[in-house]
Amino acid sequence: MSDPSPILDELRAMAVFATVVRSGSFAAGARALGLTRAVVSHHVRTLEAKLGVPLAQRSTRSFSLTPAGEAFRVHCERLLDEAHDGIRGMELLRAEPRGEVRITCSHHFGNKRILPALLEFRRRYPAIRLHVSMNDANVDLMQKGIELAVRAGPLADSSLVARRLVREPTMLCASPAYLRRYRAPSTLSELEQHRWVVYPPSQRTLNVQVNGQTVPVEVRGDVVTDSAASRLAFVLAGEGIARLPAYDAAAPLASGELVQLLPEVQTAPLEIYLVHAQRIGPSARLLRDFLLSEADG
Repeated sequence: MSDPSPILDELRAMAVFATVVRSGSFAAGARALGLTRAVVSHHVRTLEAKLGVPLAQRSTRSFSLTPAGEAFRVHCERLLDEAHDGIRGMELLRAEPRGEVRITCSHHFGNKRILPALLEFRRRYPAIRLHVSMNDANVDLMQKGIELAVRAGPLADSSLVARRLVREPTMLCASPAYLRRYRAPSTLSELEQHRWVVYPPSQRTLNVQVNGQTVPVEVRGDVVTDSAASRLAFVLAGEGIARLPAYDAAAPLASGELVQLLPEVQTAPLEIYLVHAQRIGPSARLLRDFLLSEADG
């Protein structure tokens, strides 16, 4: 077994550096850690020697980060936060967790995947109050006081943390009723001539993979919706074709209510993320970790 001492020394130095940055100076960081300034400086110098770059410009009166220090600060602060979160998480296990969590997710995916998990969470942690908002809109988490959001990626706001919950395969589908009226497409050019159930409303093209090549397909149709549940209902009713996630398509395909089109054409998977601010409360952390563990299981 290799000696863990070097990595432990590096982790300690990273925690010291993060504390110095948050405190604003070596002296303040030393006071926060209960160490001498000389010891704190030694840890940072050792870290700089290991990395081969200076992390901070310091003098008796000023302290500022170098570009490398600014980039490395993010990793060190994350390490420190995760350590604090882990300790607080263990403290939660010593007694019945209490508190409340506000979470938002879409109606359709929320009812299919999130609601069952929330019911199990309530059985396990009955003293935690849940405020659940089923909303297809991407609301401002900070403004609405929401701690957790379930959203389809990619994430535009880089100030938020995104943890992937689901990577769901998708496929092109239509109903037998639709295919009785319009001949099933056998090529991508024929696919572009068909009627689509357009979701979301902003969609104009759909990128697909054929023989390793990405091909854009134009999407047009008389039905446009911002609801995934409505999309499925319109496709089942024969109003058009659509790219559907497997959790929507599997049962109707098995029952014959839907037909997969062009199975050789690959469509991008649907990626669903659990999104939250950099710092969240202990109850929200507990629910976050529970949902992630359920997804992994």
